[in-house]
Amino acid sequence: MVCIVAFFVVLVLSAVSAKYRKLLGKAWGCAWRRVTLRPCDTTFRDDVKNSLLAPLAVRAPRLVRPASMAIEVLAWLMVLSLIVSLYLVGRSGLDLLVYGTCDKQNAQACSLAAQACSIDAIQPGFWESIGEGDVLGAFGREFASVGDTIATVPGRLRTWDAADFAPADATYLGGYTAGRPTALEVLDPGCHYCAQLFRNMREAGFDQTHNVTYLAYPIRAGVGDKFANSQLIATYLTAIRAFEAERAPAGSTNAAAETGDWFILEQLFTTQAADGTTTQEWMNRASAADATLRLQQWLSDDGYTADDIARIVALTGSPEVAASLQHARDAVENEIRTVSIPSLIAGGGLHAGLVDVDTLRGLG
Repeated sequence: MVCIVAFFVVLVLSAVSAKYRKLLGKAWGCAWRRVTLRPCDTTFRDDVKNSLLAPLAVRAPRLVRPASMAIEVLAWLMVLSLIVSLYLVGRSGLDLLVYGTCDKQNAQACSLAAQACSIDAIQPGFWESIGEGDVLGAFGREFASVGDTIATVPGRLRTWDAADFAPADATYLGGYTAGRPTALEVLDPGCHYCAQLFRNMREAGFDQTHNVTYLAYPIRAGVGDKFANSQLIATYLTAIRAFEAERAPAGSTNAAAETGDWFILEQLFTTQAADGTTTQEWMNRASAADATLRLQQWLSDDGYTADDIARIVALTGSPEVAASLQHARDAVENEIRTVSIPSLIAGGGLHAGLVDVDTLRGLG
């Protein structure tokens, strides 16, 4: 391993000084033979070791042998470190290409990623598994994760059509307008980047150039949700869509005008609570009972009657709504395969994380 390490050292030195370049060919020849599991047939390895050990041989000859062994061990460690580093760089680059973040286990931990709420991996991480003594499981999950990322590459290179992922009872921001392209956002009601994207779309006039719809995806974290009441809000949003589909005239859709689910999202994402915080922050720390009362109050404010609200509440516990929520989750995890919330499908592409106003205008 000494000659492999020496090759990289000489490679770096030759880039800054011509006097080392004459050693580069010899260093490469020895390193290549070692990489291909053949013995080094040059004296380069011995020359390197002798140059390192010569001062020690003069002062303490008895230490030459243990020092020689130490050099070999250190060389092995450096080569292994190099291999691991190259693997990590390659994996991070692949994740960045596919998911828009260099760490798909925790998208928020990557400084190169767009601002987003991360869909963190529920399975234990590599080093966590190593710490627990599950070495086989750690390597198995690591390689399975890389394989899954590689399998996702072809899907990222395709042209994305938001209409392919819109729910059957989709509603649209501002209502549906024939002739406009469809845009779909994957959102978590509790994620503050989703609130910012909503405001960016309003500022960019994105809802005036696109038919904007959504999939509600409450991010899970261990045994619960990442944000309190996200599942509750998503259930109400889905129940409202089902209610609007029920009362739509035969042969029509519930897409003609903006519906109560969008009114709730607007209140949630753009208004302030009485205590000075955003309504979204208030909802994220409210009790389920208080959050439910607020949702029902918003429905009343939007013109829904008491009977309408009662029907929507009944639908929140229906198999139909549960199936719709599960369908959205399956679409996000198995088809869209994003790790960042929000994610926006528009302009033929998948945009992971927060999309700024200028980019939204460019998609129009």
